Amino acid sequence: MNIPAVFAAAFLLAAAAEAGCAGGCAGREAPSVSTAWSGDARAPMRLILVSPSHNYGGPLWMAIEMDIAEGWFVYAAATDAAAGLSLEWTGSENLAPPVLRWPPPVTVDDRGKPTLAWTGHVILPISVAPLQPDRDMRIGLAVSYAVCGEVCRPGYALQSIPISAAPAVVPAAGARHAAAIAAVLVQPR
Repeated sequence: MNIPAVFAAAFLLAAAAEAGCAGGCAGREAPSVSTAWSGDARAPMRLILVSPSHNYGGPLWMAIEMDIAEGWFVYAAATDAAAGLSLEWTGSENLAPPVLRWPPPVTVDDRGKPTLAWTGHVILPISVAPLQPDRDMRIGLAVSYAVCGEVCRPGYALQSIPISAAPAVVPAAGARHAAAIAAVLVQPR
């Protein structure tokens, strides 16, 4: 792992630990840092969080995680043939405008035409923050996309997850999510 990757991973892991409880959450069950998988069976997706808390106003890294089946791809942008990935933040509460830090897509051959798309296991990082730091947040996200292989078909996923304002226990999965997001953030853009 190169030096920038180590720095980014350390930063995200420290942020996840800082958002955790300093003794005030002992005995409480750790909140979830991911949603259930949903969407098209060839390209399911979920939301992953670094922490279940924004710690009274701090920005928080999350991501859309996609698991695209071999031989299939998801359009990165709209084309004449299909719609690209589209995000609707309806159902979100206390959410400032999200900042997308997505890696560049790859070029795939779509029936003889080069097309920008995502393939395989994909992490699409998003920085979120509350409008009001003393209030909890809810991420409500509807994702529309086209998943293509032998044929193209529409995909649609609905995701929702709460984020606490108060410090919360950060489960081990939060550290794994932080490492996955950091690995993407250090890639050249």
